[in-house]
Amino acid sequence: MRVTTSTFLLAVSLTAISVAQEPSGPCSSMTSGLSLGELQSMALSINPTLRQAQAQVEAERGAALQAGLGPNPYVGYVAEQIGVNGTAGELHGANIQQEIVRGNKLGLSREKYTQRARIAETNYTAQRQRVLNDVAIRYYQTAAAQRLIGIHQRTIETAQDNLQTFKEMLNLGQVGAAEVLKAEVELRRETVNLKQALNEQNRAWRELASFIGVPALQSAVLIDESEQMPAPMEWDSALSQLLASSPQIIAARQRVRHDQIVIQREIAEPTPNLLLGLTTGYNPEAGQAVAGVSTGMFLPVFNRNQGTIRQARADLANDCAELERLELELRNSLATQYNGYLTAWQRVQEFDETMLPKSREAVEILEKSYQDRRAPWISVLDAKRLLIGLESEQVDNRLTYNMADISIRGNLLMGGLNIPEGVLNAGHIDANNQPR
Repeated sequence: MRVTTSTFLLAVSLTAISVAQEPSGPCSSMTSGLSLGELQSMALSINPTLRQAQAQVEAERGAALQAGLGPNPYVGYVAEQIGVNGTAGELHGANIQQEIVRGNKLGLSREKYTQRARIAETNYTAQRQRVLNDVAIRYYQTAAAQRLIGIHQRTIETAQDNLQTFKEMLNLGQVGAAEVLKAEVELRRETVNLKQALNEQNRAWRELASFIGVPALQSAVLIDESEQMPAPMEWDSALSQLLASSPQIIAARQRVRHDQIVIQREIAEPTPNLLLGLTTGYNPEAGQAVAGVSTGMFLPVFNRNQGTIRQARADLANDCAELERLELELRNSLATQYNGYLTAWQRVQEFDETMLPKSREAVEILEKSYQDRRAPWISVLDAKRLLIGLESEQVDNRLTYNMADISIRGNLLMGGLNIPEGVLNAGHIDANNQPR
């Protein structure tokens, strides 16, 4: 490649741009760059949605503890017939009452909220996977942007050589002024493309920092792991994994079990609790210690909780249908993503095995032919442009594949900054006389 004054000035300009992109602050001391694993570890310890999901788990565990606690005893003071015939009364003493919960209602209540805690734990697992997936996708986007910047810099160098070649050909009368103008436009277009690539890198880094949970995180060089691509999963394996391990499906099954417990709990509700009372004290008139007992219960004659039992059964039917709907929705989403996933893999393989090697070989052959004065320099530039274009496409191919692979292996979970899913589905009926 011939070095001209304008080429040297352009290289200096590009070096300044690269220096502006160098990391500063805490990350500036890193020489090897940040890996995907390091970024994901940071996100797992900082991302606020994981704290929200964990708070849901703790809330449901607290509710489970509270739901299984029995009622407190009642203690009071009793004084009867005070002032009769000028006496102090017939009885002065203490009254103690205790409600005995029957029908295993406390056990079922605790089991109900314990099941909700299990759902919250599954939702936490899902949110954790969402964060990991989103960080990985932004990591690959940022790494791809870094690589494209280098490719665009090479493209500008080629465009600069192309312009110089046409200027020399113009001086020799081999081309017209229009060809030189076209070469100048091409150079300016590639310069704008480089600026766009720099902007894209900044955008990708800012998004990555947001998903990590540190929006002010200083830009740093990333260790590019985009070429470490696992082979694609077979359709049957991907589908089986999704249906077996998706936290969304697991949570849906747990909601069905929750509703079954709720029905048992509401059926037990009409079982009357036993009220026991004890009164003990002193009768001044008789001069003796006395005691009394009482017992009773509410009879489920009119209110047998039949309405709430009906609501609970409706919730079970709704969640059973939701489980079926969710499985179908995930199958459909997987089918949509799998198509692009497989196509991207096929493109990556074709580029790596055939197109890029042949294009590099063509550049080498033409460069040697140019040195031997058997090929014009413009043919060398055309071959270089083709190679650079293919390399740029391959960056996009790898990015498309890696993003799809992350999504499929990560159970199609995205939304690392969305509010974590609630324990119960929207529209779930929770109309009880009191929390239980």
